[in-house]
Amino acid sequence: MKRPGATGPARGPGKIAAALSLTALLASSLVVSAASSAQADDDYCGHRVQGEIERRYIAMGGPGGALGCPLTEELVNPDGVGRRTQFQNGTIYWSPRSGAWPVWGDIGRYWCNQGCEAGWIGYPTSYEYAAGEEIRQNFQCTVIHFQALSGGTTRTWSDGNTCV
Repeated sequence: MKRPGATGPARGPGKIAAALSLTALLASSLVVSAASSAQADDDYCGHRVQGEIERRYIAMGGPGGALGCPLTEELVNPDGVGRRTQFQNGTIYWSPRSGAWPVWGDIGRYWCNQGCEAGWIGYPTSYEYAAGEEIRQNFQCTVIHFQALSGGTTRTWSDGNTCV
């Protein structure tokens, strides 16, 4: 209730208690929310997944998603900079310049035949995506293409080195 001539709401004990109660509720929600989203370094299927790799893994559905359960802890890549965690159905690679992205299937095999992250192609920079009759994935120095052909055959190739 407003007092005559007053411009703000009345500040009785009931209003103050309600405001404090609401503030406490909001603060506890923030603490619970922060704790939930800060569940880094979690254990999945007996393996620890952490950091940006964990965030990508969760975004892809975690153990129930396309990658399945982790098979390794986080590993340091041969370049000494990047990291990876291997899963049942693929691997998430991370580097400070590219972020964390999954690699698998024929595109993953093609990439590793070129040296994986240590080869000329570099780290992945996107998910796989459909483009017409192809599946593509962007990497630091090229795009890798995959196409299923008639008769159950496939073709995988890249655009060539765009980093030279």
